[in-house]
Amino acid sequence: MKKEKFILLVSAILFVAIVIFALLFSKEVFLTTNLVFIGVLALILPYSLYKFFEFKKIKQYEDQLPNFLRDLAESQRAGLTILQALQAVSKNDYGPLTSEIKKMMNQLSWNVPLEIVLRDFSKRMEKSRIIVRALMIIEQSNKSGGDIDDTMDSLATNIETIKDAQEEKAVLLNQQVIMMYAIFFIFLGISIALLKFLIPILQTNIGGGGDSLSAIQEFNPNPCDLCKDNPEPGCIGCTIFQGTAVAFDFGDAEKPESYYRSLFFIMILVQGFFSGLIAGQISSDSVTAGVKHSLIMTLTGFFVYILVVKTGLA
Repeated sequence: MKKEKFILLVSAILFVAIVIFALLFSKEVFLTTNLVFIGVLALILPYSLYKFFEFKKIKQYEDQLPNFLRDLAESQRAGLTILQALQAVSKNDYGPLTSEIKKMMNQLSWNVPLEIVLRDFSKRMEKSRIIVRALMIIEQSNKSGGDIDDTMDSLATNIETIKDAQEEKAVLLNQQVIMMYAIFFIFLGISIALLKFLIPILQTNIGGGGDSLSAIQEFNPNPCDLCKDNPEPGCIGCTIFQGTAVAFDFGDAEKPESYYRSLFFIMILVQGFFSGLIAGQISSDSVTAGVKHSLIMTLTGFFVYILVVKTGLA
């Protein structure tokens, strides 16, 4: 928890420093906005990556816990006490879980009661429901005087069954994750195609004298023309689009092409961010796991779209 707060504090300080620098020393709106965007990334990215790697580490703990429980149970069946059993199994390699086992062994060597050791371990593993429940069962079994070695064996089997079911579910749902990526990139392609072909059609000056043609001539390709110098709440969207056009240099904010470039740009970022979170929830049953998908989709959409607009392809 301390590390999490430290990362949040450092990210917030870095964000504030970048924003202050952008506002005080940058004279161009385009540069200022890009610096603010970098500041937002500095605020979000470190914490998101920390949560993602923490999630991966918890999964590694859960993968190794059944092996640890079985080895501990076998050592106790051989006649060793819980302290001797922990000393024996602590020499084995359980990946990231090894350091936690050594902490438990050190506490027991200082005559700390097993209940307190298990509760401390449970607090450190509070992000894992599987481990917390397993430790709770071991603690209750130890209190009731049952065969704790049989309990550990049973827990190891049950945890492996749960993990196998989760992996099987993840494999089956990977197709849905691929579909989320496909939907996003199709959306990105359609947005660029509309930007390339639709805007010139909207901007075409239709000539002719028929009534139907005159109705078409009255069509305004820029919906935000009605919101010029208009403080009404309904014009907030147009203010955002115009600000985006200025910030990312999409052209004159009052021209229709700038409006549509800003509109599709924001839609792509929103689509990428939430599609990634949904993909994580589908594949790993965790929104935190979707952070990596959100970053991939959002950053890919951002750079591809900016590249297409800046190179004049759309």
